Amino acid sequence: MSSLDLHPTIQLLLDIVGKFNSTMDPSRLLHDIIESTKGMVEAEASSLFLLSDGGKNLELTIPTGPATAEVSGKKIASNHGISGWVVQHQQPVLITDVQSDPRFQGELLSNPKFQSRNMICVPLNNNQGKTIGVLQAINIKEDFLNEEMLGLFQTLANQAATALENVHVKQQQLAAELVNKELEVATEIQARFFPQQTPNLEGYEVAGCSIPAKDVGGDYYDFIPNPEPCQHGFVVADVTGKGVPASLLMATMRATLRANIQNNPNDIVQALRQVNGDIYRDSPVDKFITSIYCNLDYESHELSYVNSGHNPPYIVRANDNRIEELDQGGVMLGIMEEIDLPKATLSIDKGDILMLFSDGVTEATNPSGELFSEERFEQWLLDHNQLSAEEMKDALLKTLRDYADGSPQSDDITFIIVKRTN
Repeated sequence: MSSLDLHPTIQLLLDIVGKFNSTMDPSRLLHDIIESTKGMVEAEASSLFLLSDGGKNLELTIPTGPATAEVSGKKIASNHGISGWVVQHQQPVLITDVQSDPRFQGELLSNPKFQSRNMICVPLNNNQGKTIGVLQAINIKEDFLNEEMLGLFQTLANQAATALENVHVKQQQLAAELVNKELEVATEIQARFFPQQTPNLEGYEVAGCSIPAKDVGGDYYDFIPNPEPCQHGFVVADVTGKGVPASLLMATMRATLRANIQNNPNDIVQALRQVNGDIYRDSPVDKFITSIYCNLDYESHELSYVNSGHNPPYIVRANDNRIEELDQGGVMLGIMEEIDLPKATLSIDKGDILMLFSDGVTEATNPSGELFSEERFEQWLLDHNQLSAEEMKDALLKTLRDYADGSPQSDDITFIIVKRTN
């Protein structure tokens, strides 16, 4: 049978369903549902309630008819009144005399401006059979107060519920796509913050990398030229937290650190103190940065460092094959406006290796939850100190991957290797 032969009400229902499926705008869809509901049975008012608060309440999402402004957005308990009964029993009802029905407990649309006489109220069931709310038509034309119309009205409600679910899923997909796009952009921007090439320092090899635990990480490393002759800076820092907020603070750290090193080339303590003040004033109260900054004079082979609450770097001493922990340090950056930051100085001998790293290296975990640990890392350094800086970088990344054995990376992995070759 062609659509022209169908009962006019059924044809109207098909037209309404087609309208539901043609929009992805939630507000427009709700408006179409409620207006179609009212028009289908020539009702004086209609309303759509959606379950909220974990199913405890029914929220009047969009009503039509008298007193609309007074009741829009209001809630009733999901076991209250006729609407609550429909939700609890998941059954449609057709009531010819609302005022005498024992389930009627003063529904929202019952007020001096409007008297409910009859009602159709049906559950909104999606494709999975889950009830997400109820659809009502109030004071319906007498010709439509029959079981046939109740069945058609339920069909309309089911189609409306499916359309609402489809729009919700589509909105979630669009939101996820937007987040992914933003993360792609943020990841690309962050990648530009990291050094694009290693410095060429006479008598030294340099390597470094950062592998974020998320698309956008909170670790930072940099090679910073010092305006003074034959001097170069190295920094590894770790921002509390991960993701986009941490990366934004990391970008602030990079900009202010580079500027202050240029302004204070002979005083790295003062440069870091000014960085601390900037971070303290401009960052959220729960965001801090640990950092280790080293300045190398690659002519005199003197290394100065300032540690701001970061895990101590290591020197692998070539002459006696031992690990020296550089344990002098101060507090994190951004925790208070004025801080003391002690500086320490030492010599780098031929074959020595400086290792700056974030705790993502030593806190990498295997499937059993065991940490890679400082002890394993120190032994690894002693076993691999004959490699070049670049070879050590690649070998360490492989070691950490093998140790994790498929376990998810819980923290950013960042390190710098500086090896004196002559």
